[in-house]
Amino acid sequence: MTPQAPTLARDDREAIRAAAEWYARLGSGAAGDGVNEAWQGWLAASELHRRAWMQVEHVCGQFSRVPGPLAGHALRGGGSHRRAVLCSLLLAGAAMPLAWQLGHSTPWRAWQASRQTRVGERRPFTLDDGSLLVMDTDSALDVVFDARQRLIHLHRGRVLIATARDAGAAAGGVGRPFRVRTGHGLVEALGTRFTVRTHADLSQVAVIEDRVRVMQNGTAGDGTLVGAGQRLDFGLPAGAGAGPEPSGPATAAWVTGSLVAVDMPLGEWVAELGRYRRGVLRCDPAVAGLRVSGAFPLDDTDRALQLLADTFPVRHVWRTRYWVSVEAA
Repeated sequence: MTPQAPTLARDDREAIRAAAEWYARLGSGAAGDGVNEAWQGWLAASELHRRAWMQVEHVCGQFSRVPGPLAGHALRGGGSHRRAVLCSLLLAGAAMPLAWQLGHSTPWRAWQASRQTRVGERRPFTLDDGSLLVMDTDSALDVVFDARQRLIHLHRGRVLIATARDAGAAAGGVGRPFRVRTGHGLVEALGTRFTVRTHADLSQVAVIEDRVRVMQNGTAGDGTLVGAGQRLDFGLPAGAGAGPEPSGPATAAWVTGSLVAVDMPLGEWVAELGRYRRGVLRCDPAVAGLRVSGAFPLDDTDRALQLLADTFPVRHVWRTRYWVSVEAA
């Protein structure tokens, strides 16, 4: 039986159409500061707008890999504006293939996930088996517990998990394994407390207590054991052949609302803090290598920026409420 393509809701279609139009304007080469600020305001106005913009970037990013006459003539011959207009036509049209692609893409599965957190939000859950799960900012996952396993599908973001003993094992039987699946592999808990985080090209597990086993996509064997105080980046090709490394003492500081930096490059610090605030937080490349140490509040990112400026030779420049740049003082 041929599966049916999902139908996008009207609000989704309108948001995607608007996002495509913004993409075309920004890609025309004639967008000034006023257009950029207007786009930032639109982007910050609603979660739907942000999701639509992410999908536009995801789909339009595929054009560089489109084969045949379309890529040859339309993309190479028309420049960035032509490419942006083609993205607009693809995204704003009512074609079923697009709805089918959206329904099966990783961003779409994340948007439809049963449990999500907003930007800046952290949320704890107690699962049916008694395990504790804490979701970090801007995360999305599904929980699938059945007769064979306890499985978390982490589509986006980061979670901390403290596993509980399964009822079957407690009764003398065989307990169901507890696993976390990302787009890059599978993490199996061996009675433990650990975090899992997704990135664009890899995932990362950091173990706080006991150990986990990581089965990376595309590799054979029994997987890699990661013990307490270790972390492992996994995901082809970036994670191929890499072994566990020390995770550092602040692996789960985010759970209690702290960004703990120990000799962290400022560019990395800005990127991490930026996950907890809406809009754009950028770092001037001239100071990106400055080493930062300290504890900064994640629940008040403005205060974190002020603490940074009070302690280190940098300043924050506000273009708009949603566009802040960290630069040399």
